[in-house]
Amino acid sequence: MFDIERVVNELGDLSRRLEPECCSGADAARLTEIAALGERFIVHIKAMYAQRAAETNAWRRRSHAATADQWLAETSGCSEGAAREVFATATRLEVLPDTAEEVRAGELSLAQAAQVSAGAMADPGAEQRLLRTAKRSGMRELRAEKERVVAAATDEIEARRRAKAERHLRTWTQGLATHGVFSGPTEDVAKILTALEPLTKARFEQARVAGEREAHDAYRFDAMVTLAETGGVSGVRPAPHAVRVRVDLPALVRGRTEPGEVCEIPGVGPVPVAHAEEILSHGLLQLVITDGVDVQTVVSNTRHVPSALKIAIAERDRTCKIRGCDCDRMLERHHTHDYADSHRTTYTELGNLCPKHHDLVTHKKYETIDNGDGTWDLRPPAHAPPGEAAA
Repeated sequence: MFDIERVVNELGDLSRRLEPECCSGADAARLTEIAALGERFIVHIKAMYAQRAAETNAWRRRSHAATADQWLAETSGCSEGAAREVFATATRLEVLPDTAEEVRAGELSLAQAAQVSAGAMADPGAEQRLLRTAKRSGMRELRAEKERVVAAATDEIEARRRAKAERHLRTWTQGLATHGVFSGPTEDVAKILTALEPLTKARFEQARVAGEREAHDAYRFDAMVTLAETGGVSGVRPAPHAVRVRVDLPALVRGRTEPGEVCEIPGVGPVPVAHAEEILSHGLLQLVITDGVDVQTVVSNTRHVPSALKIAIAERDRTCKIRGCDCDRMLERHHTHDYADSHRTTYTELGNLCPKHHDLVTHKKYETIDNGDGTWDLRPPAHAPPGEAAA
């Protein structure tokens, strides 16, 4: 116990003596990674001892806080919600030894452990899958996978009723900006996002012609304003677009999901199987099932990518294929073999990259390396400056 105090005191002394401007860029990058590992250990230690302090009520003798959440929030300089999540994660780790060991070893951050443990408590059989996702993907994909696990293990009727009962749109103003947050049944939110999509693309094209470049969310906000002002382009309601639903065939036949199965609108989240059944008759549904089109056999002899292949790639590569990058916006298809050489467009030779990584491959001649687990790494060209890495 006293070793922890000694190490923290030494870290404090080190922090005060730091002179990062004296380091090379390569050393700075390496030390950043070492510090990140140290941060994982420190956060885990804090969580374990905070849990013990809460269990014994010892925190009451050190604070006038009303609750353990409030005490930890004050001690850590974080929100009560964040403190509450620390306690919840620590409690879940007590019954998930595999995840707890990954945290103790520094292989998993507490934030990652929060997602893994929440999913594993809903479906213990999903723990190893979530751990693999945590290691090869970013937080966004891990959170999405956790939500799939929880949705499959939750009673759909009750979950849908709760989502509808808790629906809301709240706003608050700070200075000259008004902020907002909303929540509702996923299938209803999907209707809003689908209506915004063509207007968002139109705004993006306008910005590109004008030489402007902003975040995707900024264009989506502009699209929402256009929709409110005109009801769409020139006052005409945008034409309905096909809604894609990813669902496992056994779940579709059964009428509900079971642990390990999915039924979701990509990019939005899980939906009840009943929603997929409800819109099947509308003719605007792209249904992706586990034993549908055998995309491995779809081959084109032109640059044109068949619709089935486009859908298959979008389903497989929901985020950038570069390991650790969880960007899921404005993804661009990349041929791993130059079409001018191969004259083929196949499922295995195509992958989705975010604009930044696609630019590195296309214009800066970085090479993609297949990791064999559905992700790629990037290898810089031989002429790249020493220490340069794919960002």
